[in-house]
Amino acid sequence: MAKPAKFLRNVPRLSTLFPFVLYVLFILCILVLAFSSRSHSDGQGRKAEQGPSGDLNESPNGPAPLVYRKLEETVVKELTEAFARADTNGDKHLTVQELAKFINFKIREHIDEAIRTNPIMFVEIDHKPRDGLVSWDEYQSYWLHEQGIQGDSHMKKSAFDKLDRKVKESIARDKAHWMEAARTDPLSLTLDEFLSFRHPESSTVNLLNLVDDILRQFDEDGDDHLTVEEFSDVQTTDLGEGKKFILSQNVRERKEEFTKVIDKNRDGKADRGELLSYVDPRHPRYAIQEASTLFSLADANKDKKLVMHEMLAKSAIFISSKMVHTAESFHDEF
Repeated sequence: MAKPAKFLRNVPRLSTLFPFVLYVLFILCILVLAFSSRSHSDGQGRKAEQGPSGDLNESPNGPAPLVYRKLEETVVKELTEAFARADTNGDKHLTVQELAKFINFKIREHIDEAIRTNPIMFVEIDHKPRDGLVSWDEYQSYWLHEQGIQGDSHMKKSAFDKLDRKVKESIARDKAHWMEAARTDPLSLTLDEFLSFRHPESSTVNLLNLVDDILRQFDEDGDDHLTVEEFSDVQTTDLGEGKKFILSQNVRERKEEFTKVIDKNRDGKADRGELLSYVDPRHPRYAIQEASTLFSLADANKDKKLVMHEMLAKSAIFISSKMVHTAESFHDEF
C-alpha cells in the first residue's frame, strides 16, 4: 500500500488543476472570438469595396474603394445616374462640353417644369376665396399642410413656438421672398408674382429687372443700349445687394463675351432683347461657367476628363450643383 500512497501524493490536486484548466479555456475562447471577428470584418470590407458591378475594388471608371465606402448609398446612386446621363457617348468619362450640355439640359428642364406647374399650384391654393390671387394666409395654410403640420398663419404663438427650428426658418425665408415678389399688394400675389416667389430664376419679370440693373450700372450715356466699352468697364460690377449675376472679371474677357455672346446682330450695341437673352439662366454661358468651375475643382489629374471616382471624391460640390439638384441650387442663389 506504500507505493500507491506515494503515487497519489505525486498527482496534482484538483484544486490546483481547476484554475489552470479555466485559464487555458479562457485563452482559447479569446483566440477563437478574435479570429472570427477579423474574418467577418475582412468580409465586410471586401463587400464595401465592391463597385456597382459587384467586382472587388471596382468603380465605374477605375478603383476607388475608399470613396465608395465613405459615401451614402443615395449619394453614390444620384451621382452615378447623373454621370451616365451626361456621358452621351458612353466612353466612361466627361469632357467639359458634355458636362455643360447636360447642365444646360437640366436648367431648361427645371425652368420649363416650373412654368408648367405654376398655374396648377396657383389654382390649387387659391380657394379661400377663389379670386385670382393667392394670399399669404392661403399659401401658409397650404405649405403647413404639405409639411404635415396642423395649423395656419393665424396659429397661436404657443403653437408656433413649438415648431421645429428649421420649419420656423423656412417660414421666415418664405415671408421675405414673398415681400420681394409682391409688387402690387403685400398681402397677395398674382399668377406671375407667384412664379417669381417660388421660382425667381424662371420669372421673366425678374430677368427684366436684372436687365434694368445692368443698364443702370453700365449705360453711361443713358441711351438704353450698351456698347462694348461700357460693358467692359470693370469698375462698375456692383448690381446691388442680393443680385446674383456672373460677369467676367477683366477687360479682355468682357470684350470677348460682349462680341461673341451678347451682341448677336453684330451692330456693336446690346439692346434690351439681347441683354434679356444674356441674363436668362437657359443661356448656355451659365452651364459652361458652372461646368468649368466643377472641372477646376474635381479634375484631379488635370487631363481635361472627368471620371466617376473624381466626381465621388468631390461629391459635396456635385450634389449641390445644377448637374444633380438643379432646383435647390437655383433657390440657394436667389
